[in-house]
Amino acid sequence: MFKAFFRISFISILLLSVSFGAEIPKRPFIWLDDEDYKPLIYRDERGKARGLFYDVMSEAFKRMNTPLQNRLYPWSRTQKLVESGKGDGMITLYTPRRQKIFQATAPIVVLHEYVFTSKNNPKLDEILNVRSISDLKKFIIVDTESSGWSKENLKGMKVIWVPTAESALNMVASGRADVYLLSEYSGPYFIQQQIKKGGPLQKKLKQIVMGNYPLARMEYRLLIRKNSPYVGIIDHFNMVLEQMHKDGTYQQIIKHYCIDMKYHSIKIKKIKK
Repeated sequence: MFKAFFRISFISILLLSVSFGAEIPKRPFIWLDDEDYKPLIYRDERGKARGLFYDVMSEAFKRMNTPLQNRLYPWSRTQKLVESGKGDGMITLYTPRRQKIFQATAPIVVLHEYVFTSKNNPKLDEILNVRSISDLKKFIIVDTESSGWSKENLKGMKVIWVPTAESALNMVASGRADVYLLSEYSGPYFIQQQIKKGGPLQKKLKQIVMGNYPLARMEYRLLIRKNSPYVGIIDHFNMVLEQMHKDGTYQQIIKHYCIDMKYHSIKIKKIKK
């Protein structure tokens, strides 16, 4: 009986070894991502990658003993480069279209989309209490041209497409658009950064507030191309990510990026009807 147990254990260890490293290539995992999606992933003043995604990926690949190489580009270019084989993976939403090209890890972070609008908007109460994406049909929405999720989920609605988050916030602040959809992380961060820059719209940016209800759940995962030699690391990555949750490392990373997003720091509060 002991021999049988030993044999099963040995086989299990052997299978784990094959799953968690035997097929890993000698070159680094090439992770491409957005250069300006603060505070999740972005390029700092010195040109280096920073953000929640960066910290999680760096820690996970360190624990996996797997070399990691990161390159940041405008988001639309990032997607094209990864899909064409210039990178192994990117962190984003696992849409039906992407399921044909990629395999996905467990969620790295789960966010929720909220409406952001101006206190000066005459439809303020109605906007702040929107409860679903379909309720947005009566409003003018602004979003960035590179947002694949928005292009898929806001079809048939009045959407003004702009190149950057900065442009979108300015549209809302100046009253040229009613709503901009952002997460509980990126919304406050973008607004805070815009206010710090000053400029003619500074006072109006301080009037931007967040809606009362989450409209969509967004699961950001590491997507790895199906034909990448690294596609076999997904189980190992998930196991390491789970370890990071259990030992508190993940929570510390999250906490670090929540500090500057408290609403009192930028005087933004939810307004209830």
